[in-house]
Amino acid sequence: MRAVRAAAVVLLVAFAASACARTLPRDPSAAALYRDLEREVTVAAAGGWNIDRLEVEDLLADALGSVCRVDPLARRALGVWLGEQIAAAGGPVERAWQARGRRLGKVADLLVLHRVQLLLDSADAAAPSDCPFWVELEEPFRGRQISDRRWSIMIGGGGKGMIVHEGDRTDFSAGGAGRLLVGRGFGSRSTVYGGLELGGTASFPKDDLGNRGGLVLGLDVVAPLVYRHTLTNAYLEVEAGWLGRTSEDDLERLDHGVHVGASLGGRALRTRFFFPGAALGLSWERTLTGDAAVTTVKLGARVAFDIDL
Repeated sequence: MRAVRAAAVVLLVAFAASACARTLPRDPSAAALYRDLEREVTVAAAGGWNIDRLEVEDLLADALGSVCRVDPLARRALGVWLGEQIAAAGGPVERAWQARGRRLGKVADLLVLHRVQLLLDSADAAAPSDCPFWVELEEPFRGRQISDRRWSIMIGGGGKGMIVHEGDRTDFSAGGAGRLLVGRGFGSRSTVYGGLELGGTASFPKDDLGNRGGLVLGLDVVAPLVYRHTLTNAYLEVEAGWLGRTSEDDLERLDHGVHVGASLGGRALRTRFFFPGAALGLSWERTLTGDAAVTTVKLGARVAFDIDL
């Protein structure tokens, strides 16, 4: 039940985050370009941001991948909007930093706007000479670092540690799982996935006397429905679905059950045609074996690859 409560907490956090209105440019292309550049800036800043000019130079190639696809008028609209947002937030950032006790934490949001503006200005200046001739303008521009309103495939896999409770006995086991999900984005925050997960388990179960026997391999099949709530670079997921479980002791028997889970993950910038990422997840599962119910709590990490269709 702890995993169920954790999933509920994650869902409440997601709804609370959704309730917070996000300010974006009115022009759809400018809004998508801003979110692309915001992701690039915040991912780079997570590793430490030092000299503006050098950091912007490192990001320029990724930024041009977006800027070259956006009409110059939309770029200009984004520049005007950024100037207005910076002024409304007390900028320029140097003055706000001085006024707020010289603490960077007090100007964190303003720093993002400032860095996005620097990156936009640099990419816009370089675009006439550096944009490849085969990269065409998109109207509207939908973004290259975001997946709004798109179909996508998520491929993931990793290892898990498990606590298994059956009757009055509690034991531990381990295993791994891989999943293939297909989803559709709705708006800028929400994506719903469905698909299949296959997992393997390895355990040394105890007998009635408490002695451990030989290695027993098992197979879990999960058909989850997954809701993902996207932040800027991180995401929250909650999921539920059917569970089927069998083991090498009796491969012809398939025990049915339910799977509930939650995970917290992060997504890196686009690498060629996919987005690499990683997540930490917790799940609660319950199956009925004969007359006894088996409850399993799993904690694990997985790598993931999102592919836009």
